[in-house]
Amino acid sequence: MTTTDYAKLTWQEVRDIDKDRVVILNVSATEDHGPHMPLDTDTVLGMAVANGVAAAAPEEVLVMPPVPYGFNEHHKDFPGVIWIGPETLIAFVCDITRSLAHHGFRRILLLNSHGSNHPVLDLAARKTVIETGVICVSASYWNLCSERINEHRKSETGGIAHAGEFEAAMYLHLHPEHVDLGKAAAQNLHDPDSRFFNLDLARGGGRAMLMRWWSAVSPDGTMGDPTVADAETGRKFLEAAIEETTALVREIRALPILERVDHH
Repeated sequence: MTTTDYAKLTWQEVRDIDKDRVVILNVSATEDHGPHMPLDTDTVLGMAVANGVAAAAPEEVLVMPPVPYGFNEHHKDFPGVIWIGPETLIAFVCDITRSLAHHGFRRILLLNSHGSNHPVLDLAARKTVIETGVICVSASYWNLCSERINEHRKSETGGIAHAGEFEAAMYLHLHPEHVDLGKAAAQNLHDPDSRFFNLDLARGGGRAMLMRWWSAVSPDGTMGDPTVADAETGRKFLEAAIEETTALVREIRALPILERVDHH
């Protein structure tokens, strides 16, 4: 059986494989996630979603090695952060997508697992479509399953933002030895009087965007409430993310390749 791991294919297998498989590229970040979680949180969770989709739909996807660095210079006051400029990241991701298009792949999903990558990957996907004609979609996986997150969450609005209940619960489910909730503290900054600056990713966050220096708004790199996280809820969150991302993959597979019409 052909692997779903792109990096484990031989060049002959790449040549002969179904080019309408959806190639999933997870783009994440290496950054602070409070004192209770590791720097690799975004990559671990994003790849858990991508590999979960591959397990659910092994004949429909290929999973690329992740890009573990992202657009997060606003986090650099916390030691350990590796930041990539947005222009550099767009160019790098587009080099990857152009390479895939050159090899004949027609359907690409840029699967985001770090909030500030969202506009960067949106632009990278648009540039890929313009330059290559293939289908390239960008999506942050929590946006795909926000309604289902709210079915299982324990935190109040504002509890799911960065290193809060959502991420802590999923990491607890996957690798509990790397999460220490004894060091976690609630940093819920939600303002119920604000109409536009909701910080909760699963309850409408991002209608308007202001990204301040992270050290100005968070004393420990946390935004949300990780104190209520548990592994069983994390399992449900991850299951929802995998199922909804798989549904997205199948919609991408069904999309027609449309020819442009130049009306000059």
